[in-house]
Amino acid sequence: MLIKPIHYSFPILSKIKDKTLFFEQIKNTFTEIKNSGIFNDKAKKTIFIYRIKTKSKVYHGIIAGIDIQEYIKGKIKKHENTLIKQEENIIQLMKARQAIIKPVLLAYPSKKKIKDLIVGSFLGKKPKFVIEFPKEHQIHELFAVTKIQAIKDIQKAFKAQVPKAYIADGHHRMAAVNDLLLANPDLKSQGLNYFLCALFDFNELSIFSYNRLVHILDLFDIDVILAQLSKVAQVKKIPNARQSSKKFEIILFTSNAYYSIVWNKSIIAKVKKAKGIVFDIDLFNDYILQEIMGIEDIRSNPRITYVEGVKGTKTIIKSIKDNKEFIGFGFYPVKRGEFIKIADDGKVLPPKSTWFEPRIKNGLVIQHIEGLLSA
Repeated sequence: MLIKPIHYSFPILSKIKDKTLFFEQIKNTFTEIKNSGIFNDKAKKTIFIYRIKTKSKVYHGIIAGIDIQEYIKGKIKKHENTLIKQEENIIQLMKARQAIIKPVLLAYPSKKKIKDLIVGSFLGKKPKFVIEFPKEHQIHELFAVTKIQAIKDIQKAFKAQVPKAYIADGHHRMAAVNDLLLANPDLKSQGLNYFLCALFDFNELSIFSYNRLVHILDLFDIDVILAQLSKVAQVKKIPNARQSSKKFEIILFTSNAYYSIVWNKSIIAKVKKAKGIVFDIDLFNDYILQEIMGIEDIRSNPRITYVEGVKGTKTIIKSIKDNKEFIGFGFYPVKRGEFIKIADDGKVLPPKSTWFEPRIKNGLVIQHIEGLLSA
């Protein structure tokens, strides 16, 4: 994997009154404030060590530029299809901003040499940039790797030991950059010969499920739903709310009861024969949303709300207690091996199958790109 130091800018925190609000809104406000003097853009090109402290874990990764050829050659693996409309929206945003304000999150197999280089780059050193996010109970720290030899050592290790990487978050941003370059090859000489990425090895990432809330309106009685489910799964009432404990088990949350839904083997085999591989989201989409509830446009139907697994079951329970026309579904997380195999085989997971932690914030590090307004 070819990585490069980036020419970057970052917000000067002393000029920001409400830091939480600033980072929450920057994806909408960057175009207006980019020339306000809030951003420092006079720093030399560098690679960053990125440390994220949460309540339960400390994550360590690298922020760097990735040569666009790595994506074109298929060395950066995707696991999710993109939507043309969303790619076009991102292209327009990049043109308006003349910048990329959020790194693409890439995962790679853990390598001891790279871990040692990361640790050696921040131990005993003061971070260049520290920002606390009280709402999420997180602290984000960026350590600049400025010594030429240290940068070369990291580059050499990635080139030798990381032949490919996997997109964890940012499929549309990656595709949008590629589309821009195909249409405007001259942009390679204007800052877009590489794109901003945050690289974390798989041991540093956590994969959670992506749960659902579904608005059943007044069209469905829960007993009718349970009766329909019993035709394709084993339905068992459980005494307490909990997360799914295994693949092919979905937990159903209602306002006054909880159920374990374990798919029948014949149903699993039927979907596997049709698709080659089967995930719980496939079964949920096919047999609950489409067959039982008649929801065909799964990706954009307003009756479906997505709940990241990192929030646990409490968010689902609160939502259905507040509004009894909702029911919730909790899934077992996709395992790392399944994620890698899907990407390596050139296949894709169903939409909204995984939630990766840590989440990278907008506006911490910004890659400027010249010439996009006229592209």
